[in-house]
Amino acid sequence: MKRKCCSQNRCAQIDCVPCSRRYSNRLARSILATKPRQLFTIEFEVSSSSLANFLGWRTQIRNLIDYRRRVDRWWHSVELHVWLSGFPDGRVRGVLALDAVTEVEFLSALNSRWPTTLHRIGSADLRDAIYSAVRPEIIAQCGPRQARYQFRKLTILARRKRPAVIRNPTVPDLISSIEPMPVLM
Repeated sequence: MKRKCCSQNRCAQIDCVPCSRRYSNRLARSILATKPRQLFTIEFEVSSSSLANFLGWRTQIRNLIDYRRRVDRWWHSVELHVWLSGFPDGRVRGVLALDAVTEVEFLSALNSRWPTTLHRIGSADLRDAIYSAVRPEIIAQCGPRQARYQFRKLTILARRKRPAVIRNPTVPDLISSIEPMPVLM
């Protein structure tokens, strides 16, 4: 007998509506914490909707964005969260957060390989946009069930800046200022 999913008993399945809403709410809060300037819903037309083809497509788009990041530093702030849809057409849907890259630049980089559609959304609509991509009747049901969204999603986070280590020239290094202890015999 299956118990009803609630806050005390979470089933954590992709076909559970309360768990999908909880997942989309948690992800929306983490995206908004990075303070993106532009939010979009994104939709890709992938040649085939099988899981194996999606895994290959995932590698291709990650390589494309990594290449763009090496060439142009403005691409470091691009953040992409997409999921494979099983109904009705097997497209890849999700959300995109842009900061310095414009919508036209992003589309020109991706449209040559995959037909891509972007729609601007506000920060208040982010949770609903994520939920529309991970709804139980929309998301692909193929792949292992225990892995939840792992095989059905692609997440490319914004590249974070490393904090620069600034040395104070007035303070001597600790290693050079430590003298050896005398040994008494």
